[in-house]
Amino acid sequence: MGDSWATLQSTSRLPYGSLMVWPIGKLSALTATFRTGAMGEASDFTGGAGRMVYVDHPRLWSVEYDQVFGQQHFALPVFDMTKVVGRDTLTLDESWADMPLIQAQTVRNNRISLGDLPDFSDSGEFLGCRLLYYAPLTQSNLLSHVRVADRDGTRFGGFDLRAHARPLWHLGETPGVDAPRATVASQINAIATDFPVNADYLQGPGIMVGQDPAHPLIDSETYWINAGAVYYHTDAEGVPLPGYYHSGLATGSWSFAGLADDTPSTGGKNFSDEQLLHWLDVTTLDRERTPVVILHIATEDKAPDIIEERVRRIIERFRTAYARIGTTPPRFLLVGSFMHEIRERPLETARQRVEELDVIYESLARTEPDCAFFSLYRATDGVFLSTDAYGGPGTQQASRDWLDQNGWSTITYGGNTYTLSSADDDGLDGVILFDGLHTNTTPATALFAKLLGDAIASSVCPADFNDDGAGNTLDVIAFLNAWNAGESSADIDGNGVIDTRDVLAFLNMWTAGC
Repeated sequence: MGDSWATLQSTSRLPYGSLMVWPIGKLSALTATFRTGAMGEASDFTGGAGRMVYVDHPRLWSVEYDQVFGQQHFALPVFDMTKVVGRDTLTLDESWADMPLIQAQTVRNNRISLGDLPDFSDSGEFLGCRLLYYAPLTQSNLLSHVRVADRDGTRFGGFDLRAHARPLWHLGETPGVDAPRATVASQINAIATDFPVNADYLQGPGIMVGQDPAHPLIDSETYWINAGAVYYHTDAEGVPLPGYYHSGLATGSWSFAGLADDTPSTGGKNFSDEQLLHWLDVTTLDRERTPVVILHIATEDKAPDIIEERVRRIIERFRTAYARIGTTPPRFLLVGSFMHEIRERPLETARQRVEELDVIYESLARTEPDCAFFSLYRATDGVFLSTDAYGGPGTQQASRDWLDQNGWSTITYGGNTYTLSSADDDGLDGVILFDGLHTNTTPATALFAKLLGDAIASSVCPADFNDDGAGNTLDVIAFLNAWNAGESSADIDGNGVIDTRDVLAFLNMWTAGC
């Protein structure tokens, strides 16, 4: 979650970039909307007036305009929904499994495996898929039926979008036990039936959405609004496997007020508690798994007491929603920003602001029993990792010096090594923030992601040096290899020098165990 730093379509933003480098093994589940360049993609098989469009009206994110009620509507997730309108001139250009196609949705293995994670799906694995859609305010505007098929042509049948929605935990219903329910208007819904999908595709699993000839989309003036899907690994019986489930709420800019206030969406950057609740309900796979909400929010020109109040309200909104759904109580991680430029402010004023926010977030985390705080600013010693053009004379050299002295001259992910502090590496040249605010490339983002990921891993078990989830002799070997190579990770006591004191410090941690 967050603002433009949290764009889920780009590997050069922290949430997506973190997936490239975090020590999480393999993704067990992925909730994503589908835009070209992201972790998934929506393919379009429509033409003419009413064809598929991305729902991303600039600064509005509205998904429909209801002429009867005079309201625009906005729904979660943001930005990446796609919309098809059944005009009389709409055409469906291809068919699959004997059904005219509207859209296909796929997970893109080749985007996920660019980093340290393996492909999302491999041959022989079992996968499930939950198809998400948005229901307009006026029920009759919703396309009544669709047909669904796997990419190998397996047909799963036809589904009544208006009457075959997934039961909702927060309404006291039990998915998979209770009968399908009526679709909830102005909310993200899911088809009641999850589909077993074939993993035997190099590019990743996918679902084909087609027209039901008995209830045609063409010339119906109804909407099909795709809100993405949840893909997840299962056992042979279809039960979701444990592991790391990755889900993203926002893919574009947010504001503190938009995240904090229970305000019904009418086209602005805000959403109601009910919209959040419905989205969390239909995307939750297992109520026994602990949800972790990560908030990475850029600086805003608000008074400290207003910021603290709003962040507390954000946290409380999620607590309340998860309690209504019946999950294990959530945990929260506030990520403080790196040193960055704040437009129209002197650099030193920006620095004071970033430091001030760190104090606010840290104090807040200390007083909330389920909340933690991590500062990217402190992890990088407050260095402005940018060029002279944004930070003044000496900024670029100071960036290089810090990267070199702290073991970040190079960074490795996806089997490739990138030099962050060299002019020879594709122009990075120490430019981690290419405009003083946003990270330059995926290697630049990997720096911040690794700092955060390493902190999370070490907080779970400091003795687990190789981050494999266990403290054993393999960690000793991994530490000694890093120590012999002079890697920054071997500086256990954090004094900037790698020496025998680090060996003693690590052995003490290792003896204490996890």
